[in-house]
Amino acid sequence: MKIAIRILTVVIILLPLTEIFLVSNATFLDYSNEWREVEIRKGNHSYYPSVEFFSSRNEIEFYFKTNDSWYYPEPVRNGWNKLRGFSKGLHHDNGSARLVYKCVNDSTLLVGSYCYVNGVHPNDGDGLQAVLDTIQPDNIYHCIIKEEDGKFKFYYEDKYWECDAGHTKSWGYMLNPFIGGVFTLNHDWYVEIVDIKRNKPESFKSFEPGF
Repeated sequence: MKIAIRILTVVIILLPLTEIFLVSNATFLDYSNEWREVEIRKGNHSYYPSVEFFSSRNEIEFYFKTNDSWYYPEPVRNGWNKLRGFSKGLHHDNGSARLVYKCVNDSTLLVGSYCYVNGVHPNDGDGLQAVLDTIQPDNIYHCIIKEEDGKFKFYYEDKYWECDAGHTKSWGYMLNPFIGGVFTLNHDWYVEIVDIKRNKPESFKSFEPGF
């Protein structure tokens, strides 16, 4: 009995330490130029919370592939689902920019831009969000988001959109896929995504997902 209690005590102590290690380890993994699948289980907003921090970054580039899991019955409060972006400062206190999507009328997928500026929520400020286009399942799409000349700039396929970036910090972190805000889905959702790093063009792989 004493041995069982000791083992249980060790497990209780090690579990949170293991979680901290896994999150920290994932933080420093470089997934650039490699396709990976991100899954968010039904009833959840996000997947396992690994975060990539950076000390100085003003641009991200990525491809993503859609699928049928992106459809859902439109909720009463149908906010944007977040795909990829970056935050300058801590938890949007300064500014952040993300590519987002939503399903409307249970059947149409919209993709848009979504920015916090000087800590102001996109719903509370003018010109901080916009619909960019519609998207279809099983297609690959490309996006570049920049902070440049005091603006957040979105280059999505052949579309362009910008807004004032306000006052931002040089450091921040990548923003991962996130479902809802006031709602969750009744099914598992996933996306195939690749973050592009162009400092060594000769090492590029083909940006076709190999799943």
